[in-house]
Amino acid sequence: MNLTGIMKLFPRYKNSFSGHLFIWIFTILFIQVAAHQPDVVESIYSTYLYPVIAVINRWLARLFPFSIGDLLYFWAVMYLIYQFILLLIYIKKPLRYIENISEFLLKTIWIFYLSWGFNYFRKPLSERLHLNQQKYTMQQLVQVTDSVLNRANRLQLQLTENDTVAVEVPYALDRILQKTPQGYQAIEKIIGLSYKVPCIKKSMFSKQISYMGVSGYLNPFTGEAQVNKLYPKVFLPDIASHEVAHQLGFAPENEASFLGYLASVNHPDAYFNYSGQINALYYLLRELKKNDKKLFENFFKKLHKGVVKNFKQANEFNRRYQFPINFSTGYDAYLKLNKQKSGIHSYNEMVGLLIAYELSEKQN
Repeated sequence: MNLTGIMKLFPRYKNSFSGHLFIWIFTILFIQVAAHQPDVVESIYSTYLYPVIAVINRWLARLFPFSIGDLLYFWAVMYLIYQFILLLIYIKKPLRYIENISEFLLKTIWIFYLSWGFNYFRKPLSERLHLNQQKYTMQQLVQVTDSVLNRANRLQLQLTENDTVAVEVPYALDRILQKTPQGYQAIEKIIGLSYKVPCIKKSMFSKQISYMGVSGYLNPFTGEAQVNKLYPKVFLPDIASHEVAHQLGFAPENEASFLGYLASVNHPDAYFNYSGQINALYYLLRELKKNDKKLFENFFKKLHKGVVKNFKQANEFNRRYQFPINFSTGYDAYLKLNKQKSGIHSYNEMVGLLIAYELSEKQN
């Protein structure tokens, strides 16, 4: 359903400023009601409607070797700029152009939520996986960090045969993207979902999103998973797996990060395993540093020099693409609007899921 269809339900408001205002109020209220009905969203939208929408979108997008979503973004920005220019030119008669912009934004919002966005309001992943996710203790954080660090060190040595050498993934990016679905095949029984009709592509705007601090994203309108082709390759298997989690309907960043980790470490390829372990280790060490700097320093000393060199690759990349504008502020607001109270910090909340999963595995 788009704005035109909604307008037909209220004919007296059609093509009027008051009509747009009414639809804005209706849209905001509808989204707010959905946000407080996780059982309804889970049982109707996320379980039955979204999987069909997602497969159709990915099937259509796969017909093209380039990113349809990126072209769509480019067209949308150009259209809005064009309408704002017209608004400035005809500033004495602005109503028509304000309505054009309003209608475009309303259609975008409805398509966004119907095609993917309602997944923000579904039940938590922890319930699906039967994880007892409570506030973890410092002891539990230390225990899991130690386990993940040891696995990262072991894999680094296995892949390089020298603990001072950084791991370099020997595959081209296209090969990494082709291999990514195998991780989700390995965890089908764990998550109770299968990944059908894969569609993972390189972003056409990799340089631009590098300055925004973005390593990957999902296009909710076309269902395409996008990765930043310029990002250090050793991290890309886990990043691609993270974006596939979004394709499967897990919108919150902490849930996508955890599922990306789960798919990577269960992948039959050791390079994917390593990518998953060092990405998880990054979040764990950051959480440890926030709570106890001395403990963080002790753990950091345990890292193989090769692992440290891989972390430095990411740091150097981020320094190279530093930009004076902080784009994370806008994304932080976007996440908070969609029921992620921690905003941009929700990425690090995957630590809670990871600890709950690790502890449950030990109990079993």
